[in-house]
Amino acid sequence: MSDPLSSSAQRVQDALARLGLTLQVVELPDSTRTAVEAAQAIGCQVGQIVKSLVFKGKRSERPVLVAASGSNRVDECKIEALISEPLGKADAEFVRQRTGFVIGGVPPVGHSEQLETLARFTDRI
Repeated sequence: MSDPLSSSAQRVQDALARLGLTLQVVELPDSTRTAVEAAQAIGCQVGQIVKSLVFKGKRSERPVLVAASGSNRVDECKIEALISEPLGKADAEFVRQRTGFVIGGVPPVGHSEQLETLARFTDRI
C-alpha cells in the first residue's frame, strides 16, 4: 500500500474522480517545479510533460490557466488575443488564492475556483 497523499494531491485525485477519470496521482520525492525537473523525475522527454501556467487578465483580473507541452514556449500575445484583454502578472499570492496551489505546483484540475483554461500541446500558444 502506498503512502497517503498530501491534502493538495488528494484534492487533485478527488477532482479526477469527479471527472470520471481513473488516473492515480503519485507524489514524487524529487522537485518537479519545472517541466525539465518533472521529465527527469519520471524519465520522459520534456515535450511529454504538461506545464500549467497561470496568468491574470489585466482589466478583469480573472485567472487564466494555460496548459502547454513542457517543450513549447507560450506566446502571451496569442493568449491576449484569445481572451480579448492584455495579460497582467499573476504573482504567487494571486496564484495561491485563485487556484489553491503554489506556483510551480499548479495541476490542470482541482483548483479553488473554475479557471478559464487554454490548452495547446503541439504548436505555440
